[in-house]
Amino acid sequence: MADVKTGDLVTPGDQLCVIEELSPGYGTYEKDGIVFAATSGGVSIDLKDRAIRILEPNGTVRLPLPVQGDILMGEALNVYEQRAEVSLVKRNGKDILSPLAGEIHISNVTRRFVRSMSDVIRPGDIVKAVALNTHTIPVELSLIGPDLGVLLAKCVKCGNDLTLTTYNNLICLRCEHRETREVAKEYGHMFGLEQRTDLAPRRRSYDDRRQDRGRRGSGGRRNNYHYGNHSRRNGRPRRDSRR
Repeated sequence: MADVKTGDLVTPGDQLCVIEELSPGYGTYEKDGIVFAATSGGVSIDLKDRAIRILEPNGTVRLPLPVQGDILMGEALNVYEQRAEVSLVKRNGKDILSPLAGEIHISNVTRRFVRSMSDVIRPGDIVKAVALNTHTIPVELSLIGPDLGVLLAKCVKCGNDLTLTTYNNLICLRCEHRETREVAKEYGHMFGLEQRTDLAPRRRSYDDRRQDRGRRGSGGRRNNYHYGNHSRRNGRPRRDSRR
């Protein structure tokens, strides 16, 4: 029989039964033939339909797990070299009664090359993502798309909200620290933050870059090399090869 009975309280990840005993219903998911709890709540077993589901404490049915294409919002909890863990709290604009676990792989952040996940997302960031799979925990997420990405980021130095300047460039108005994220098109809008293009990183002019190249390329050997009968190189007279 099942490992639990009707009325038992469970949390996400708790093993409930095997698929041969009961079919997964609301608030559950199946992996490798075992049914697990996807959210917190009370167990409800329907012996007639041979199904198991998770209910709210007041007896109401929880919303089903996200499906492919659902738009989800949440907070980044842990960020590693190649992936980030997200606590999901909204699904298609509606609150999720109990946070769900989501995960973003570095290959699903942007189409451009990214060396490390911390270059595009940090712990505490609020993100908007799309679900890549159906009825699985953790939910596989993608940030690829103009309406997807980081909606709000915090300064890693002082914790203040970061302000968007230009494409993926952010600045802290308190300590002037600059950072980068893979931001959504509507970054900061729902949090009352306005874009400040006047604070964008200054782009160096062509003349400045050319002067720097000239300074790097000028060495002692070139400066000491002169042409003519009386020129010297390395302290010795230079012989004129002309007849």
